[in-house]
Amino acid sequence: MGELRLHAISINEVRDIFGADEAQARTLRGWAQEHFSVPETPRRRGLWSKLRPVTRIDNEAPILPVNWPTPQDVDDLIAGRFVSPDRLVRCWRVLDLWLHNLSWGTHSMSMDLGRVDDFEFDLARAGLPSELSLRRLFGSDPQIPLRPAPGMRTGYSRAAHVTATRDALSAIAERVSEPNRETVAGLVGFLVQFPAWSAAAPGAGRAAPDLFVVWHAGQSTIERTTM
Repeated sequence: MGELRLHAISINEVRDIFGADEAQARTLRGWAQEHFSVPETPRRRGLWSKLRPVTRIDNEAPILPVNWPTPQDVDDLIAGRFVSPDRLVRCWRVLDLWLHNLSWGTHSMSMDLGRVDDFEFDLARAGLPSELSLRRLFGSDPQIPLRPAPGMRTGYSRAAHVTATRDALSAIAERVSEPNRETVAGLVGFLVQFPAWSAAAPGAGRAAPDLFVVWHAGQSTIERTTM
């Protein structure tokens, strides 16, 4: 099943991950170390022992699970380096974790290609303007060094478009067919929080959030890294 992940975060904050300053880099590495630590399997005893952090490398390190990020992946992302095709999934797992931690809020919806088409048709039939369709939330190229992994699409919308989409969805919510009404309610419930997040941003020394969107059109290539 595909998945749509929506993150409330300034697009500039997303771009600042790549080429992060020293203080932010420490924070990002700390999150990666905490989340992607792996159990060490002693070679002789074959039992679980201690946790070895992702940022530590030695010849005795355990074999990592499939598509598990390494310290080099973390460093490549922070430096904004080119990521080879065989490392994209690993690096997106790391970025997914960072987006979750940095975002004011994150909303996920189960959406493969067929489901998106059906959902869009239902919204249009209920009266949603085409310029505010679900796909239009991908309206702008995020212009980040990390390319989408196979089966993924990324994009973002500025706050003004988020507000217009929220208002339009709220206006047609009762006319959406029953199977999709709960999905619309959940999406609106997420989008209505943007004004409060925007108001809180200056006090936190942050930019007001935009909407950063990641869509796995088919079976998700990135296992969920956050609860």
